[in-house]
Amino acid sequence: MLAATGLLIPACGGDSADVVTYTDTERLGRFQIPEQWHTYELSELSALDDLPFDEPVQGFTFPPVSSLAFDGDPVRDVTHLGRALPEAEYPIGLMSVRQIGETEKDFLSRALLTQSVLPYYNLANSQELQKEDFTFGGGFDGVRVLVAYEDEAGQNQGVAYLITVSNPEDTRMYSMIAGCSRECFITHQDTIVGVVDSWLVNKRA
Repeated sequence: MLAATGLLIPACGGDSADVVTYTDTERLGRFQIPEQWHTYELSELSALDDLPFDEPVQGFTFPPVSSLAFDGDPVRDVTHLGRALPEAEYPIGLMSVRQIGETEKDFLSRALLTQSVLPYYNLANSQELQKEDFTFGGGFDGVRVLVAYEDEAGQNQGVAYLITVSNPEDTRMYSMIAGCSRECFITHQDTIVGVVDSWLVNKRA
């Protein structure tokens, strides 16, 4: 089992100094990351075999409307986003907005919101270290989760902090996630939490 020591969401996460605010090209969301981190547009992510943190659930898919990925590796390289979290030595993450189809809308749930970002229900020894309802107000409601899990060999551990909500019409899913290996997360915990908690969605778009 994973030990939870040191893995708790602070009441106020992150540092306020030396951060840069980024907005996706569709102006659907914004967040702050340390100025030395890197961002990657949706067009760059096409170089990867799979779009990170975008998973089919129960046969449902959610086409991306807009995405902006990021990482804290000293070297900018989009392939960093393809790493499994238990193997990530530096934080990686994604802010995304995805379309919810009419069929998917009928089955929308907190589980669908989280598992379409990170399917941790199916990962080894996964634990929801913290989980709570979350809202931006105005019907933009969902869930906030801190989760830890192991790789298939049980040798490495990954930790992710994510928030995901749907809009009032349940036609779009807004998600923000960041994480890395357990050792990395413990080292960068306040910064990772600060990045995710800095996220805002454009409720007028």
